[in-house]
Amino acid sequence: MTAVPPVTIGVPVHDGERYLPQALAALQAQEFADLAVIVADNASTDGTQEIAREAAARDPRVTYVRHDANIGGGRNAEWLLDHARSPLFAWAYHDDLREPAWLRRSVEVLDDAGPGAVCAVPRVVLVDTEGREVGEHHDGDAALADGLAGPSPHVRMGTVLRRMVGQVGFGLMRTAAARAAGGIRVSTAGEMVLPAALALAGRLEVVPERGLLRIRAHDGRHGGDRDSEAAWVDPSRPRTVFPYSRSTILLLQAVGAAPLDRAERARCAATVLGRWTAPGWRSIVGDLARLPRDAGLVGASRGVA
Repeated sequence: MTAVPPVTIGVPVHDGERYLPQALAALQAQEFADLAVIVADNASTDGTQEIAREAAARDPRVTYVRHDANIGGGRNAEWLLDHARSPLFAWAYHDDLREPAWLRRSVEVLDDAGPGAVCAVPRVVLVDTEGREVGEHHDGDAALADGLAGPSPHVRMGTVLRRMVGQVGFGLMRTAAARAAGGIRVSTAGEMVLPAALALAGRLEVVPERGLLRIRAHDGRHGGDRDSEAAWVDPSRPRTVFPYSRSTILLLQAVGAAPLDRAERARCAATVLGRWTAPGWRSIVGDLARLPRDAGLVGASRGVA
């Protein structure tokens, strides 16, 4: 391994003892072996620390860092991006799996595409708690690949939002581009903002092989309901007002921060409103309906671990 390897993989984890050994083994078995793996432990209370320390003791490519308190999943993921030294970066969540060819093919795709490409986007299959395939993302068509890799920022962003290509956030990114795009938004319903912001920054290239990323579906995964998503983002604020409506504001802020000319900026803003806000009107209605509860005006607060 070189002093500063070309790739850093950030593994954010909180109480991940059930799946973390498999996730780390999958990263250590990558065919592209010149990488650093940083495990950021969000004050786990189970056996996560022992598992990660043992992996670091066996493999010098693995570094273990533990936060003294649970800073929230969003901040933990952002901490990893901030501390990456490599020119390429990816998040690998503790309950997901990468096939051995994932990193090699992702690096090859970015190298072939040139500096205008900012992320190699993996195709996804869904697996259960035992790793058995239970579904897939519909991400293998040429129209999606062409839309993500097209020359126009508003077309790329529109493709991300219309097709909900959230796995951009699981892809191999150019570290500088991910930082310039704003990184992780520490906000409920902010998971599509970084994919959209990366689409504004450059081309998103789909890695054509199916299933190099396997996302695990299980009861403990965050995001199954409003409370669990809010608790993952910020455990000190298990409820926020207008949690989903604010995604429009975050997306428009990303458009405003992107290096675009006036005409393209206007097209991108219109794309947010047309491809995201209008189709998601039910979320806005839901936020309004739940405002008294989210503001703490009615009902008892229920904490989420």
